[in-house]
Amino acid sequence: MTHDIVIKNGTIVTPEYGQLAADVAVDGETITAVTRSGTVSGEQEIDASGKYVLPGAIDPHTHHGIYRGLEADAETESRTDLVGGVTTIGNYFRRAGSYEEIMDEYFAEAEPNYYHDYFFSLGLLSYEHVEEIPYIVEELGITSFKWYMNYKYVAPEKFGVDCEMRDDWADALIQMLAAQDVPTTLGYHSENVEITNALGDSPYLETDADDEQEHRGYDTLVEQFPDYAETQSMTAGASLARQHGYDDSFYAVHISSGRTADELAVLQEAGWGLTGETCTHYLTLTADECDERHNVNPPVRSKADQETLWKRVADGTISCIGTDHCANLEADKIGEDVPDSLPGFPSSATMLPLILSEGVNRGRISLERAVEITSTNTAKAFNIYPQKGSLRVGTDADLTVIDLEETKTVTPELLRSGADYSPYQGRQVTGWPTHTVVRGTLAYEHGEITGEPGDGTHIDRPIGLQTNERN
Repeated sequence: MTHDIVIKNGTIVTPEYGQLAADVAVDGETITAVTRSGTVSGEQEIDASGKYVLPGAIDPHTHHGIYRGLEADAETESRTDLVGGVTTIGNYFRRAGSYEEIMDEYFAEAEPNYYHDYFFSLGLLSYEHVEEIPYIVEELGITSFKWYMNYKYVAPEKFGVDCEMRDDWADALIQMLAAQDVPTTLGYHSENVEITNALGDSPYLETDADDEQEHRGYDTLVEQFPDYAETQSMTAGASLARQHGYDDSFYAVHISSGRTADELAVLQEAGWGLTGETCTHYLTLTADECDERHNVNPPVRSKADQETLWKRVADGTISCIGTDHCANLEADKIGEDVPDSLPGFPSSATMLPLILSEGVNRGRISLERAVEITSTNTAKAFNIYPQKGSLRVGTDADLTVIDLEETKTVTPELLRSGADYSPYQGRQVTGWPTHTVVRGTLAYEHGEITGEPGDGTHIDRPIGLQTNERN
């Protein structure tokens, strides 16, 4: 039998089986065989000699459409993802109105333009949104949501909703999620706004800038958003979830501080079923090297925070990697100083290469652990495993072939995003994909985009055999 695609002579890497010399056969959209090297043939053959074959990377934390519109971002940001071996993304967004009324428009903008698969995670801002959860789950196939603690108190002014997102609202939100008949996931932005707003003007509302103020550097962000405000908020939010038996579905996004990661470890050891995510910028940058290009909330912190985060990634406390990806242009991004600059920056395409370069190649984590945190665990946390995040027979043929020894300099030209800069611009990174396959379509090969917009589709959930087991 001749298969549609065979990835031959490579070493496949999965958390279940470790590293194994094997060929992977693909027919249509699925993996149809994982077998001894040299025993299968394909109409299209990819020689992976000396390379590793991984499940496609999953970036669960992107914000497509926030600055440029979803239609534009769906096309350019899924294109750049292929360069970095990303085959699925989760897109967080929030709107004040009824999701039942507006989601058809978003699907219409997304479906013709994504090169790879995607799923939506919806920000909940009002009691109306809470009441819509059963419809969102049953009719839209969306089972992941976000609780933005940074919008507490300011939601009426910022979004025009009749809700300050206080704890009575959060209590209703968690109870509604816990009552669903299928697994759901609640992403949680950890921030104590009573503390952060007291340390500076609220970044979530427009204020009159002081033209006479001195230039504010990156330390201003670090001081306004201290680590303990993140840690306290994570613990408080998780505790409320635990009161309703929902802590197994509580997902702490973009953990930035070592203090928060250590507290997460304490809670997990006490039996709390929490999932922690950190981002590549917290693992690979420090505050003293950041400038206007790196404005993000929470901010990048110290070298000590970075090393603690790597420790907690290695020991299993933090089980997922995201990027908080936003596509914007440098001219729009850069303001008068760091706090005046737009928050967020493009990162998805560098997620897997940075983990390989700074994690695997520097001996901080194994290659198997890299697969877990960039693919398998994320698929489990968002209830798309094993269809995504695995190399099992019968699952989606999403995979990437990587060369652990290839070094490239990060440039906008390399990444092919809609953004014209990178927060890692000029950085030497070792460990890059040579091929990316999206549901059976060879979408990227040796620097060339070979897929097409529209190859991707929304992942309706729940699917298949699911687990949000933390590893």
